[in-house]
Amino acid sequence: MAGFQEIIHTDGSFILRLLVAMVLGGLIGFERQTRGRPAGLRTNIVVCLGSAAVIVAFQKLSLELNLDAESIVRMDPARAAAGVVTGIGFLGAGTIIKSNDFIRGLTTAASIWVVAAVGVTVGLGDYVIGVVLTLLVLLALYALHRLSISSDHYFSLHLKWHGNMDLLNEVTDTLKKQQIHIKSRAVTCHPNSGKYEVHLALRMRYKGYENHVIEKYQSDTRFDEVALGR
Repeated sequence: MAGFQEIIHTDGSFILRLLVAMVLGGLIGFERQTRGRPAGLRTNIVVCLGSAAVIVAFQKLSLELNLDAESIVRMDPARAAAGVVTGIGFLGAGTIIKSNDFIRGLTTAASIWVVAAVGVTVGLGDYVIGVVLTLLVLLALYALHRLSISSDHYFSLHLKWHGNMDLLNEVTDTLKKQQIHIKSRAVTCHPNSGKYEVHLALRMRYKGYENHVIEKYQSDTRFDEVALGR
């Protein structure tokens, strides 16, 4: 019992920092988990705990070695924090998925990075900044997600047909009239069979209109295959 009290007396503040880091990281992780993101509750808790633990261990070592401004050995907390941020960058990069012309996972990667920042802040003992930062992140992830913000939408259109390039020119002219911007296109031609394949990366202003586009070309008997990608 005496040993437990001694631990609480000497390391109680450090233990409290780890517990707070666990709670704050869990709050952000819970929001990510409810949206079905790959980095959810457990990942964010572990990241926040690990970040806080690095800073806590750094500060505890400084106290035990009794290092001050006049000591020959210098231990800069900023270097420990920089190491945490750099390491988390690799973890966040693993959550980003690039498919054709579309990228997903950027928000999840950013949330992992900011969870590490919360852990560093709490590890330094600044609970107020850590709590405020967590609340702001939850506001950005949850509340702002519900705002209806008009933005561009992207999708891809894959077409196959037999004939010549005149059909492709007709498609591009039609898309331009519908105010659908062609970001890029890749055309494959098979001279022996007269078969053409084209992949169009498209951008438009109105969400849901891509269904009208795919229905229009699926009903056109001149095309052998029509596929839509998001």
